[in-house]
Amino acid sequence: MCFRGLSLNGIAGCISRLKFSIALIAAAAFCLIFLGSTSHAQFGGFGFQQVVGGVSITPDGVLKTVTVEEQQEALATMRANLIGGQGELKQPAERRLISLKNLQKLILTSIEKNEKLPEEVLFLGGLTRIENVFVYPERNDIVLAGPSEPWTTGLNGSVVGTKSGRPIVYLEDLLCALKTVHNARTTGISVSIEPTEQGVLNLERLLKQVRLNSNVNPKSLEPAMVDAFGPQQIKLEGLSPDSHMARVILAADYRMKLYGMNLAKAPVKGLPSYIEMISTQSNVSQLQSRWWMACDYSAIEHSADRKAWKISGPGIKTLTEQEQINADGTYKQTGKVDKQAKRWAEMFTKKMDELAVADPVFGELRNVMDLCLVAALIESQDLQALSNCDLSAIVGDTARVELAKCDVAKSLDPQCSFIQTVQGWVVTASGGVLVDSWQTANVTKINESVTSGMEAAATWTNENRVWQ
Repeated sequence: MCFRGLSLNGIAGCISRLKFSIALIAAAAFCLIFLGSTSHAQFGGFGFQQVVGGVSITPDGVLKTVTVEEQQEALATMRANLIGGQGELKQPAERRLISLKNLQKLILTSIEKNEKLPEEVLFLGGLTRIENVFVYPERNDIVLAGPSEPWTTGLNGSVVGTKSGRPIVYLEDLLCALKTVHNARTTGISVSIEPTEQGVLNLERLLKQVRLNSNVNPKSLEPAMVDAFGPQQIKLEGLSPDSHMARVILAADYRMKLYGMNLAKAPVKGLPSYIEMISTQSNVSQLQSRWWMACDYSAIEHSADRKAWKISGPGIKTLTEQEQINADGTYKQTGKVDKQAKRWAEMFTKKMDELAVADPVFGELRNVMDLCLVAALIESQDLQALSNCDLSAIVGDTARVELAKCDVAKSLDPQCSFIQTVQGWVVTASGGVLVDSWQTANVTKINESVTSGMEAAATWTNENRVWQ
């Protein structure tokens, strides 16, 4: 994900690619999965909630801010319908196992019988991260492993663990990662929110006509700037814009923009906004900086026989680079890095664990990156062949499972934020996410210690159950 700081005609600035919010749908795992033209598996009683995260998406794709009462009503409905972990799942586990063979079988059976999938499947036994992938040729299975917790509804609508507060891994996102794995290899998975070239030029002309000084009230300029800048465009690669995964990525982009551009205070200590950091600087660069979030993992470790795999690392890092705006409103990369922009990126990366709890959308984004990496690992290392486990009904272009379609955000109402620096006025703005899962999956090394824990799934006590 990236947001930009932009300078036009000597005015230190970050021109807004728009303050926006995507309804982050915690109940997304409760949507329907379709097979064929009529049969479907029922994921539960919620459906996609459209009033979560401070906005709603109208049927024609316009984002609207919701009232506090509307959001509270939606969250109350979610909480009333959420059951939570039962039996063994009432207790946290250091390592929960998820059988992909059994998961595919249960999904297809549910579709055939038109039955609801239970919460323990929707939330993958309460997984909060994926740390291992184990291969079992003797039982034709691939197993995911990681810590798990009982689950509940968080304050912002995310489904989170009751112990750590970290978001639970959604089945919906796992299926999306598996289905789009080939797109991730060829085009990558990314999203950005871009101003139109004409919008940039319109805003530049407006700023040329305005003489800014200490007596000018910047808020008085907002209506004209909003009108000049116009609607923004969302660019997606590698996944469908109506998927829950796309919503997570977009929502994370939005939250990073708010914190970086001082449109909202970060919910963790020690993370000032980028705007606050440069507000007293006398040497603000006339080149804009862009920021984006990408995968951040250590080398993937595996046993010599490739049956045990270990995923480790923070999961997300924040990067930055300076750009120059061209006369036609397009951007040109410079390969340079601004010191203050880099410092803010490093601070944001350092605070990611705290943010994943305080603002769970960042934890959901990390889960999405974990899942995309797992999907790339399964395909790039040909683990289906190694395990003799055919997952063609849920993996890649042959997948017969079709995820439900939700309303897509098509237009964003611009809102600008201003701050005065020693050199001029700063106008705020934002951008996208990069999930480079295949590149990450190709960096591997042998470590026999990663086989620890494989024995737990050598035999599956209940072949009709997804988790163990």
